[in-house]
Amino acid sequence: MNLIENKTGKRLKCIIEPVSKKELKELEKNNDFSFDWNLEIENKVYKIRLEKNREILGLMSLTDFQEEFRIHINIIESSKIQRGKDKSILNIPGCLIGYACKIAFKKGYDGFVSLVSKTKLVKYYQQTYGFIEFGTHMAVFNEISESIIQKYFDDEEI
Repeated sequence: MNLIENKTGKRLKCIIEPVSKKELKELEKNNDFSFDWNLEIENKVYKIRLEKNREILGLMSLTDFQEEFRIHINIIESSKIQRGKDKSILNIPGCLIGYACKIAFKKGYDGFVSLVSKTKLVKYYQQTYGFIEFGTHMAVFNEISESIIQKYFDDEEI
């Protein structure tokens, strides 16, 4: 994965893995995230962290809509210290979105990933990742999903 140290441009090895229900409950005690992740306890939640560190850099909740052949990103969030101009690590959301795209390809959904964006983030998702608006949802699939994976991942498997 292509996490980048902001100051040096150095690539950082990281891991994306499922979050346990116990870990979700523990997130309630720390102030690293704005969202109440306990609300996502029934969904599949993934965390991204550095390979040599247990600190959670970002989180993403997914729902698998099998009947619609798509993976839906319910919420995605970088930790508070990894937001804005002063963040020390780049590409956290991109790696998480790329991971969702990989899951969507693995399930035979042609990389179909959707989300509902806050109004102020619509242009960001369009310009940064290539999401297309579909009514209240935004989505990527096929070549766009492949380009996200190529940008944020090496050849590793999910």
